[in-house]
Amino acid sequence: MSEMSLLSDTPYIRMNEHESYSICMLSYNNGETLRQSIESLCPLSHYFCTEIIVVDNLSKDGSRAILRELVNEGKVTRLIEQRCSRGKGRQLALESSHGKFVLSHLDCDDIFNAEGIRDLITVYHRSYDGLVMMTKKPHSWEHSNITIAPREVLDSIGGWRDLNWIEDWDLWERADEVGKYAYHPYPDLSPPHRQMRVLTGERQSHLLSKVASRYGRYKDTYRIGKPPFLGESRVSRLQRVIAATARIVVSLERSKLTPVSNPRFRDASPSTGQKQAI
Repeated sequence: MSEMSLLSDTPYIRMNEHESYSICMLSYNNGETLRQSIESLCPLSHYFCTEIIVVDNLSKDGSRAILRELVNEGKVTRLIEQRCSRGKGRQLALESSHGKFVLSHLDCDDIFNAEGIRDLITVYHRSYDGLVMMTKKPHSWEHSNITIAPREVLDSIGGWRDLNWIEDWDLWERADEVGKYAYHPYPDLSPPHRQMRVLTGERQSHLLSKVASRYGRYKDTYRIGKPPFLGESRVSRLQRVIAATARIVVSLERSKLTPVSNPRFRDASPSTGQKQAI
């Protein structure tokens, strides 16, 4: 098998230029939730002209076979199989999609409420049209967010960069830099999620897994010029050692990216003490 294989290269429907939405998803060993996750989004086609693009990071749990079944069933428009970071995967999905508007950070470990997403899209066009709008539950990990944006805006700010951590934060900051970012409070009355993943890399019980997770996060923060401990009141000695190691490796690898203009930017949501866009 080649490093990258592209399945179902032709969209199943010719999308209307003014009402087309690309749902861009990531998958990695999500076999337990994969079918439910994607099928929970299929009813959106009753309201909008949609396509579902999935980038699978070479899963090893049988997910790829399930995804190929979903392609054959017409539930996944396009499947890309490639080893990549989260940021690279999101960019691959963007480049392989055709919708005028892009819905991202809806990944295959969550199960969604199509009516809630429909309502969120309606709110987007009513109040945030033309912007990169993000919503997420307060005080939650970024994986619970949903981002809606016009394709042309994502292209204009460079899309997602090759980061495995905080790739979403990095995108929002660059959108904010050009005045195109907006935060919308999470719509609890019509939630877009039915079930969200609870376990994250930071909460894994094994010490080695936790160290690897922190190392990866710190490394990517240094790559974009963000302080790794911004806002944290208690930082352990182990965290500082991991961060120092990450900083040295970034310097040796010369893997820095163009620094973000405002390294103190979090997500511009009220829970962070920053301004709420529009």
